Amino acid sequence: MSSKDKVISILKEKGSVPQSELGKLSGLSKSRLSEVLSELEKEGVVKRRKVLGKNLEVSLSQDRFLRLGIIRAAEYPFIIPFIKNLENRGYNVTVKIYENGVDLTRDLVEGKLDLGLSPIITQMIFSTIYRNIRIIGGGAKGGGGIIGKTCNRIASTVMSSMEIWAFSEFKNIEIIPSYSSYQMLDFLEKGIVDGIAIWEPFLSILERKGHKVHRFTPLHCCTLAVRDTMDWERIKNIYEESFSWFKSSMDRWISSYSNLLNIDYNILKEASKNYEFDYYLDLNEFKNALKNSGIFIPI
Repeated sequence: MSSKDKVISILKEKGSVPQSELGKLSGLSKSRLSEVLSELEKEGVVKRRKVLGKNLEVSLSQDRFLRLGIIRAAEYPFIIPFIKNLENRGYNVTVKIYENGVDLTRDLVEGKLDLGLSPIITQMIFSTIYRNIRIIGGGAKGGGGIIGKTCNRIASTVMSSMEIWAFSEFKNIEIIPSYSSYQMLDFLEKGIVDGIAIWEPFLSILERKGHKVHRFTPLHCCTLAVRDTMDWERIKNIYEESFSWFKSSMDRWISSYSNLLNIDYNILKEASKNYEFDYYLDLNEFKNALKNSGIFIPI
């Protein structure tokens, strides 16, 4: 791997990095690193900015490189045409798959991602606290439900659509916090909980195995948020254009998406029928729905 490729690889993984730390991570001498960064700056690949006096922070240029985060779910086959559209406009896109929305959205506000699809409730809370991300589009409605008994102790990922929907439909349940679909499945198998609030494709997989499924009312789950340093209007336009492309040939994109997730195509195709795909998002409508459930977030 060349010195340039090594630096780019580190920045893709770490996000913004102090130049002094980048030297340690790359193993390059101070003078060689300075040469490499100067070349990459001229090529428009990286950007450097001063922080805390003379210290320099290095990051990949958002005009060239984008890091997209998604959750391991059947929910995002539309990202395949979105990525292709971004690449056609000169972006180099890297996808990172997460097990829950909290970790994904934390990486987004910390600059380790440039854009991400995670639960709207998670994004609203983080954007209220950090004020450095912007929610710019919808994604899919529905796709969530409860496996097992809809009473007593239910496992759910924290700060998620599953948690909100479970509380909205079943007032007296106790939520046992979880941090991945696999942890919830383990809780259910061991009898630690009576049911789990989980998403597709796990609902369809478990339903095939004979489990009883209660599906939530279709509401927006995950939405697209971006760092506020980005040209969000341009990204939003590309995103909306990609949705039309997705809907014109959904099976094709689901097939490519199954390769990305390494999940069987037939399972994803079946699971996708339980979503309503829609890039349009009315944040006020969602906020009013939360208020009716007794939740207020001042975004």
